[in-house]
Amino acid sequence: MSVLDIKLDRSFDVFDSDRDGRLEKSDVIGLSDRLAESLGVAPDVVAGLRDSLADLWDTVFQRMDRNDDGWVDRQEFRAAFRARIVTDRNRVWERIRNMSNAWTELGDRDGDGMLSREEYTSLLHGMFRLPRETFDEAFNRLDADGDGQLSRDEISSAMKEYYTSEDHAARGNQFFGRL
Repeated sequence: MSVLDIKLDRSFDVFDSDRDGRLEKSDVIGLSDRLAESLGVAPDVVAGLRDSLADLWDTVFQRMDRNDDGWVDRQEFRAAFRARIVTDRNRVWERIRNMSNAWTELGDRDGDGMLSREEYTSLLHGMFRLPRETFDEAFNRLDADGDGQLSRDEISSAMKEYYTSEDHAARGNQFFGRL
C-alpha cells in the first residue's frame, strides 16, 4: 500500500465519526458539533465550520459515491480522492483550505492568529476524538519554523502534503499523528 493510500485510509477513519465504515453527510458535518461540544461553545459558534464541511461534502465527498447508495466506502473514497486530486486539484484544495481555515479560527482561543500546542491538540482531539498524545509529535513536526506555534501557512502546507504527497518523510504526513 502506498504512503498516500495509508494517509487516505487514516483520513477516512477520522471523518467516519460513527465508525461504521462508511462516510455520510452526517459524519462530516457532525465534526463541527463535536468541536463545539469539546470547546464548550454553542453550536451557532461553529456555523462557519459547519458550512465549510457541508460544502466539502456537497462538492467533494458526495461525488465519490459511485454506486449512488447514499454513502462513501473506503475504496470509493481512496479512488475518488486520488482521481480528483489529479483532475481537479485546485478546487479540491480550495475546499480543504476553507475547512482548515474555519477550524483553525475556532481553535485559536487567544486570537493571535496561530495555534499553540494546546490549541492544536484540543482542536484535533475535539473534532476527531483521537488521543491527545497523538498530537505531541505531530505538532513538533508541523511547526516548521520552530516557534512553538502553527501558522495558517504551516497548517495549510501540512494539509496539502498530507493529501497529496507520496513522500514518506513529508512533514505533513504527521497531521493526524504518526502513520
